This record gives sequence, C-alpha cells and structure tokens, in this order.
Amino acid sequence: MMRMKLLPTLAVFALRLCHRRNVAKAFGITSTLTSVRPKVEVITQSSCLRLTMERSQDATSPGPASSPVKPITPKNADEAVPSTWNQALCRFFLGDIGPPFVLLSIAGFLDTRLRLGPMSISDAAIFSCVVLFWWIQEYFIHRVLLHSQFDWPGKSIHQNHHDKHYFHVSIDPPELLLGWLLAAHFIMKSIFPWHLCLTATIGYAIAGLVYEWSHFIVHTKVKPPPQTQQSSPLGCVSSTLSKLFSKMRDNHIRHHLVDSSYWFAFSVPAVDDLLHSNPDVRELKRINLKK
Repeated sequence: MMRMKLLPTLAVFALRLCHRRNVAKAFGITSTLTSVRPKVEVITQSSCLRLTMERSQDATSPGPASSPVKPITPKNADEAVPSTWNQALCRFFLGDIGPPFVLLSIAGFLDTRLRLGPMSISDAAIFSCVVLFWWIQEYFIHRVLLHSQFDWPGKSIHQNHHDKHYFHVSIDPPELLLGWLLAAHFIMKSIFPWHLCLTATIGYAIAGLVYEWSHFIVHTKVKPPPQTQQSSPLGCVSSTLSKLFSKMRDNHIRHHLVDSSYWFAFSVPAVDDLLHSNPDVRELKRINLKK
C-alpha cells in the first residue's frame, strides 16, 4: 500500500527533473543544476555585434517561447571610417566626386594661366594674399555664421555635423565645393585682370582643397606620423607637417568635445591664438563647472 502511494510522487518528481534538464539543455547550460557559474563578458562594440547575431539566431531557432529581442546596433556601425593613410587617400579622392573635380579644376586653371605667359611677382603676391584671405575667411565663417545666434540652413547642417560621432567621414557635397569655387572665380574676375584672376582662383582653390582634406583627415582614425629629428630637408618638412596635423587634430577635438565656443581656426591653428579663442583647457573646464 505504501509503495502504491509513493509511485505517483516519484513519477511527478521524475517529470519535474526531466523538464528542468530539457530547459537547461535548450539554453545551453551544460553544468549541473546545483553548481552553475555565470559567464561574465566585457561588452565592447564587437561583442555587442556578436551578441546581436547570437540573439537573432536564438530568436529564430526552435525552442521555448520567448519575447522578440531587439538588435543592438552600435552608433555609426554602418560607416567605414579610414584608419590608415592609404584608406584615407582612396576615400577622399576616389570615394567622392567633389575633391577630384576640384583638383581637375585647379589643373585647368593652371594650364590656362601658363598659356598666357610665365608667372611674375604679381602672381606670387596675389597667390599669397588669396591664401591668407582664405585662412581669415575660414575662421570667421566658422565662428560667425556656422555658430551664429540666428537659425539658417548652414547652421543646421553644421549642428548635424557636431551631433555625429567624432570619427566619421566628413566631405562637403560636390555641388557645394564646385559652386563655391565658381562663385569665387567670377568675383575675382570682376576684380583682377584675366591672368591675375586665374592665379587668384588657383590659390583660392588650393587653400580650399587643403582645408577640405585637413578637416576630413582629422575626423578619421588616422594617427599623425611619428615626429623624428632629421637634418635632411625632407625630414624637416615631414616633421613640420606632422606637428601641424597633430595641432589641427587636437584643436578640432577640443572644439567638438570640450567647448564649441572656442577653437574655430583650422588650416592655421595659430589664428586662434591671434583672435583669443584658444583658452587653457583645464581653466575652461573649471570655469564651466562653476556655471
């Protein structure tokens, strides 16, 4: 009689044990039920993507019913940001039509100018003045217009640039690059004689292309080349360009990540020193904390 009463109890116990083992097997738990060690994993961007794939497979594979899992997508995960100089050069000159067209335009203006005769001191003076004008124009357009107190489309576009992750591909659209260049060319045509107009346009276009490349490269993951002490002229030029690149990148990172009210210069970071927009970072942070 006692055995007959125990049979249903044992049967229920066995069914519960089997059910627990099946659930454990379905979730991939291979250890015993009494001693299970949780697995701890550092969540990085790659692990998030891997976790998303695993969860997607689990959601579509047969098993116990569960609620759908939303995929985890890191910010800007679909944008390939260059991390080497070769990748950056290919992306800038081959991945977008704007910079190559500007380069072809410079070649066309230069060919037309050389057909008119050799360069003179006047050409050198005009070229230098136009490049200097670009450096000043670049600063005030950034400070006064793109960070203006009033709303206009240019400010909205620039704000969208700030809202993105710092590392992203930043190249102005070709219609803006070419439209700006042609407008500047016609303005210079109304001011200078034809041969000096061509020289001025060449200087303005080169300065603009240097700015476009510099702004693009500091938003990539490309690191400045190491600065080495070399006595050769090529080594000195390389070291100078490396220092300039590092300075431009540091200034622009501060503009994006520390305080967008400062560090407006780009091609020549020293313009910030001249116009008092290069404060000490620690002092600025201390002042901002008191506000």
